[in-house]
Amino acid sequence: MNNRTRAVILAVDDAPEILDIIKETLAADYDIKLATRGEVALKIAEKQLPDLILLDVMMPGIDGYETCQALKKNPKTMHIPIIMVSAGSKMNDELVGLEAGAIDYITKPISTAILLARVKNQLLLSSTRQALEQAHNKISQEREGLEQIVLKMRSNSEFNDKNIRYSSKSAEVNSGDLLLSAFTPEGRHYAVVADFTGHGLPAAIGAPLVTYIFYARVKAGVLLSDIIMEMNSVLKKLLPTHIFMGLLAVDISAARDAIKLWNYGMEDILIHKSADSWSDLSSKDLALGILSEVDGAAHYEFSFQEIQSIYLLTDGITEAFDIENSNEMYGVERLKEALLKNKENNKPLDELLNSISLFANTPEDFDDMTLLELS
Repeated sequence: MNNRTRAVILAVDDAPEILDIIKETLAADYDIKLATRGEVALKIAEKQLPDLILLDVMMPGIDGYETCQALKKNPKTMHIPIIMVSAGSKMNDELVGLEAGAIDYITKPISTAILLARVKNQLLLSSTRQALEQAHNKISQEREGLEQIVLKMRSNSEFNDKNIRYSSKSAEVNSGDLLLSAFTPEGRHYAVVADFTGHGLPAAIGAPLVTYIFYARVKAGVLLSDIIMEMNSVLKKLLPTHIFMGLLAVDISAARDAIKLWNYGMEDILIHKSADSWSDLSSKDLALGILSEVDGAAHYEFSFQEIQSIYLLTDGITEAFDIENSNEMYGVERLKEALLKNKENNKPLDELLNSISLFANTPEDFDDMTLLELS
């Protein structure tokens, strides 16, 4: 209530005897301001910003309904609760008042006991609502600050985009998806696509840990299998049990002639060999952070010369759902066709992810999507 010692109530009525009753009933507990016309009430309300307004319906000039609507349209006064006061007892009168923006309705002749109770209740509700709004704003500000911290921590200048194409799309500032790429001192290329459980900040909270481990160990020339096992150990030890991380990883030899692949609880890795020839490499183990130990041995090994492109992706892509038209998911086969067309037309992968979010008819509300192409 604006940090006042006593709440301020503005009573508006063209009948002096009604104003006298209101003032006599409420003055012991509240500061009372009076007005006999709607036009005057609007000026007082904007200047004094009362905590509650008692507003007569039938008045000369603009009536109570019009005054209520004007108060609710004004950004300075729109938050003030309004109780309509009327000699009428018809349900339609009460409905019109509520539709105009009032939150309660009192009929004349005024019962002082009811007046006291309604005023007390509405002021309590208003105070509670303001406290909730303030708490919500504080939490929002703290969340935004934390999001920026997490975003900065997970961002890394060591990301190397050589020999890759990639795109990520998220409805949140921080995504549950993670994309990492770097070269070892010996020239091996390590790349990772990861997906934490959930969405937004809770899902992104583990990303700085994984990012730091990856780039520090790649710089030191640690084997990717050992890096994966360390990630699992740290996630299992430090994160809550309901937060774990699916992971796709690739290790390409310095000569770019041999490749190792890992799939821990993720979408199939898509291998495009030639023309319409594809191989789908399914998950071989649980996501990281669930078990105390995982086997870091490569799940798949290939000669890179046999392959045109490798695609690592998160499930937000294939599981994008068109509920309005086809009532089906985007799916793997549709994605394969889109990938070939995208590459043939030399289009950016961002364009492909945008088309998938449009397919789902909800571009503002989709699961995190990440796509990595190695050719």
